[in-house]
Amino acid sequence: MFRTPHAKPALPSGARRRLIKAAAAATATPMLAGAPFVNVLAQAPRAKIRIGVVPLISSGPLFIAQARGFWDRMNIDAEYRYFTDGALAVPALVAGELDFTVATCNAGIFNTIARGAPFKFMLDRGSERPGSGSMTIVVNNKLHAAGLTTPERMSMLKGQRLGLQAPGGIDQFLLGRGVQKAGLNPLTDVNWVTGLAYPDLVRALGAGQVDAANIPVPLAFLAEKNNTGKIAFPGSDIQPGTQLACFAAPAKLLGKDRSLAVRFSMVHLHAARIFNEAAAAKDPAVIKTISEATKVPEGLVSAAAPRWTWFTENGMPNVDSAMYQAEFWRDTMKLFSGKITREQVFELGAAQEAFNRLKEKNPLTA
Repeated sequence: MFRTPHAKPALPSGARRRLIKAAAAATATPMLAGAPFVNVLAQAPRAKIRIGVVPLISSGPLFIAQARGFWDRMNIDAEYRYFTDGALAVPALVAGELDFTVATCNAGIFNTIARGAPFKFMLDRGSERPGSGSMTIVVNNKLHAAGLTTPERMSMLKGQRLGLQAPGGIDQFLLGRGVQKAGLNPLTDVNWVTGLAYPDLVRALGAGQVDAANIPVPLAFLAEKNNTGKIAFPGSDIQPGTQLACFAAPAKLLGKDRSLAVRFSMVHLHAARIFNEAAAAKDPAVIKTISEATKVPEGLVSAAAPRWTWFTENGMPNVDSAMYQAEFWRDTMKLFSGKITREQVFELGAAQEAFNRLKEKNPLTA
């Protein structure tokens, strides 16, 4: 039951004027609410940042930002350092070799956080929105012909071999959650085959070495084209809105160098909006930029659209999804122990401020 608070006596007019004047002075401080960002940007020192990047279509916003000079407009020199998987970039982040990096919602990340990691998730890096998600469940031709074409039929995977790049990642989460929802125990009822990169998974399906795998587009299309497997359904059918990854940054940077974190977030958020629009429209200029950066032929990049991965329009990740994945790794797959809280995992203040700054006045559209 809610109670109405007692009304407080009105302040004398002189005291009220002093209070309003003090509040106005406080909000005039640079980098606080209400300060025009373009003025602060003009005074910001030139900064160099090191960013952990994976060479996938889903890194498109970073490629767009680089190609269109967005970093320079924000007085930033950005150096991209490439990793085959976001999980592999985290040790470099912890070692102080990166300032920002893509970090998938994998078991290792949450284990590191539970042990007191010196970094936080600070910005959305893509989710499995229905119609825009890049993850695809591919099965061998025999299982597909037998009817494995919906998540409800994933009980057919009992005793089968499920291929992965590495345990504890998004591939295992979607496959594991799928068989779990179909009534199986993902820890004991299926056989996990690990250590295969996505192109190798396509070949392994054709060679009969694995029976199912989570393979992103456009490689999933290649599996069908080569008749090594069939697309059963998109990963978003298993768990809609699954958070694939976030950007992570050292906690010290998010505090001490908040202006830099805000500028980083503004660049990525603006580029991500362009990326979303380009995926829907199959924009040839963006397709070319992504193709050059990833070495994926333009035709395959185009064929994958709009399923390039979805980025939220406000930069906020699906926190509930990320925390659910942490529980899955700990309680179902037994890949780490310990309790973690949202406060341990996330610091979204810079992302929120970036959204507000872009809404106020976007210096990247000038």
